[in-house]
Amino acid sequence: MLKPLAQDVFERLSTAATLVDALVPLTSVPARPPNPAITVIEGHGRIVAALREASRAAQEEVLTAQPGGNRMVDSLRQGIANAQAVIARGGRLRHLYQHPVRYSRRFAQYADELPPERLEVRTMEQAIDRMIVFDRKVAYIPAAPGRDTALEIRHPALVRYLVHVYEVLWAQATPFGEPLPATAPDTPVTAVQLSIARLLAEGHVDDVVARKMGISVRTCRAHIAKLMQTLGATSRTHLGALLVRSGIVEADRREH
Repeated sequence: MLKPLAQDVFERLSTAATLVDALVPLTSVPARPPNPAITVIEGHGRIVAALREASRAAQEEVLTAQPGGNRMVDSLRQGIANAQAVIARGGRLRHLYQHPVRYSRRFAQYADELPPERLEVRTMEQAIDRMIVFDRKVAYIPAAPGRDTALEIRHPALVRYLVHVYEVLWAQATPFGEPLPATAPDTPVTAVQLSIARLLAEGHVDDVVARKMGISVRTCRAHIAKLMQTLGATSRTHLGALLVRSGIVEADRREH
């Protein structure tokens, strides 16, 4: 009774052995090189080095978009050096930040060290994640949360798409030298406070609002306190009701 089963097993083993023998030569075939159109860069130091080299090679234009805008102390000098390398080769820079950068002393120091005719800055309420495009040929974007992994993109179609996204945001942003759009009539609320009010009305907690605005939680709460004082709110719930009653939040929603 077992003989037919044993014969079937032996035949299957023989077939498998023959298949292995046929596939062994393929193991010597060299693997295809990685796709150079998209490269993963791991490690903050390697990312900084890649951006430095790209800045030195850029000849026409560098587009950057960054949430927030408070340039960190350890990256201020490197940012200035990269920008100066681009300018030295005849290039120009366009920076897209969020509104709080207008009140950043570090960014003011950065801007003061660069020729104004080579630097153009605009701000908006909320920006996309970090993105840097060099000469519309190579782009760098985060590959994961944090600053330790990035994607280097050289695929022409992908770079072209990212540039298109950037131009759409740029057209909607406010030039740095112009005042921010006015808020609701007869309401002494700044554009930053208006943005915070809208996020609060959507139900976001303080740390989420701060992250979306690119400011610290402490600064965010200071703006909320000023907003409450301006509108005469006695609590967060009261503030929400006053925001709707005053038309600040609703007016902002109609614009979007």
